[in-house]
Amino acid sequence: MVDRSVRPPTLIRIITLRIALFAALAMAIQAALVFADYYFDNKQLATLMIERETAELSKGFERRHDEAPYKLPHDLHRYGIRGGFYITRIRTPSGQILYTNCDARCDNHLLPQEVNPPDLWSRMLSDGKPLAVAGGKTYEIHGDKIFVEIAILHDSDGIMWAVIGREFADHLATPMAIMLFFVLGGTLLSIRQALRPVAKAAQEAGHLDPLDPSHLINQTSMPREIADLAAAVNRSLARIGALVKSQRLFTTAVAHEIRTPLAMMKLELGNIEHPRARKIEADLDALADFVGQITALGRLESADRAVFQQVDLAKLADWVVADIAPLVYDRDHTIAYSNLGAGSIEGHAPLLADALRNLIENATKHTPDGTTIEVVAGPGPRLTVKDDAGIFDAPAEPPFGDLKADHMGIGLEIVRRIMALHGGRMEIEVDPGRRTATTLLFDQPKS
Repeated sequence: MVDRSVRPPTLIRIITLRIALFAALAMAIQAALVFADYYFDNKQLATLMIERETAELSKGFERRHDEAPYKLPHDLHRYGIRGGFYITRIRTPSGQILYTNCDARCDNHLLPQEVNPPDLWSRMLSDGKPLAVAGGKTYEIHGDKIFVEIAILHDSDGIMWAVIGREFADHLATPMAIMLFFVLGGTLLSIRQALRPVAKAAQEAGHLDPLDPSHLINQTSMPREIADLAAAVNRSLARIGALVKSQRLFTTAVAHEIRTPLAMMKLELGNIEHPRARKIEADLDALADFVGQITALGRLESADRAVFQQVDLAKLADWVVADIAPLVYDRDHTIAYSNLGAGSIEGHAPLLADALRNLIENATKHTPDGTTIEVVAGPGPRLTVKDDAGIFDAPAEPPFGDLKADHMGIGLEIVRRIMALHGGRMEIEVDPGRRTATTLLFDQPKS
């Protein structure tokens, strides 16, 4: 048996996870390529390190009247240590030193001061990792040319890894994130719009009635693949409806064919004066009642909701009471009718008459002689059958296969089905030994 408490993942969730998975895989491959491209190209990596460090150092220029024109940025304290692994010299084309932490090593690694350096230069100081590089770059600051030169003798602060990380962010993480956002967002939006008619069809499918040929899944605006599935479901519903219709027609036809022989048998038994003949007559009456219930059930299952019309509940109850009164009086019962303003509903009049007739017959057959039966129409959209016997032994919801012809259960099951067809319900109240009231409540009245 399928565990309905565990719901399968939605299509949007599945696609989202798969796009994210493949995007992560693509980013991992691209990250490996970017890493290999920069990590094993020492010249390019050295140039990037020079550009990064000189750009950071150039941010220390400010126009001040009471202080030196250059101040080392706080996050570059490594260039404020003399004798450290990071050396810098910032000067003008005329040779004026604006800032330096140089010692004798500057002469070994940086260009001579009398040389005007190119706009960008770099050279390797040693092989292997971490890189040891020297270089410089020319900047134009406030209209003046400034030469910023550095030498990294030992990369203890991980400048190389910072450069690789920045290249990764600039050339991979940011572009891939933007692309993933638009690709994933556009895909999910497209899927949601495409599945909107499918979700509507799923709601419709939950209310489909195979007995109603007009109830089909609407295929409008569906993707072709889903529309093909909906068309197959509609064809299956049509076949089920045809099969059910043929079965109920057969059942109804058999019930009608049995009625005539039963009537003839009862007529012949009337000519026999013997107690056993009376017993057989009672059995035939019970069988005739059962055949009548089968016929009513066939009429119920063949009902077409498309032909529902306005039904005046008060007039319907008045007609049923007048029609069934002789049967009630023959069984030494009495019956009364009162109208408290029942109004009208949309429904199938013959089926509603069958439901009310079933309740009156049950009250007649299963109560002692002398019982008074009252049929009340209203107030509002309801019909009530009361009796003063207070006897009720039918199960509240008997399985249909367990119902018997001589029990009131099959009649009540038919009544329940009729009420369900009309969007209503049946309620039973019993005051043992005093009163039984069975009410047909219609929840959707229409005046």
